[in-house]
Amino acid sequence: MNSTLPPDPYKLLGVTKDAKLPEIRSAHRKLVLKCHPDKVQDAALKAIKQDEFQKVQQAYELLSDDARRLQYDEQVKLFELRKEMGRGNPTPRSNPFEYEVKTAEPRANSYGRPKVYSYPTSVPRSNEELYEDRHVPRKSASNESASDRKRAAMKEEELREMRYREAAARKMEDERMRQRERERESTKRAHREKKKSSDKDRRKGTEEKVRSRH
Repeated sequence: MNSTLPPDPYKLLGVTKDAKLPEIRSAHRKLVLKCHPDKVQDAALKAIKQDEFQKVQQAYELLSDDARRLQYDEQVKLFELRKEMGRGNPTPRSNPFEYEVKTAEPRANSYGRPKVYSYPTSVPRSNEELYEDRHVPRKSASNESASDRKRAAMKEEELREMRYREAAARKMEDERMRQRERERESTKRAHREKKKSSDKDRRKGTEEKVRSRH
């Protein structure tokens, strides 16, 4: 997913995120009447209205399609989760989904992501802090590390679940498109069969007329 989201279709249509289809259709009709470019004569204003009209149309097409709407909602959740993980990360990593960095050496990654380095989480501000850091038992740090790993694992699980739902939504949309294609082919085939039958009946009628004359 991109680092930025497209314009919010709910805001564009002025509806809530749990709005039903009739409410979405009503909002769409009102906005179309309001921003239709054909109602404007001024060229500059017409271009602005054309842009608004296209955005409204795109928002309506997305929200009126259950599969695309579900996919968009899941992408928004994933985007927000990534932002949250990025804010909660105490180290300047180039990828918010990198975990378990153990050393200061760059870790190789088979997926071609940027190299990841670990950094100290804080810098002691005085000799006293240095002394305390050397003498404080490491148990609390270990517990904190285990807690961080647990939180990271939970975040990863949430991400996997979201990706699964996105894949399911895409699969549903693909199946709907295939079904539409099958229906179109079936309609075309029925039309051809009907035409063929009509031509056959017409030829038969012509032949009977010719025979009756003789």
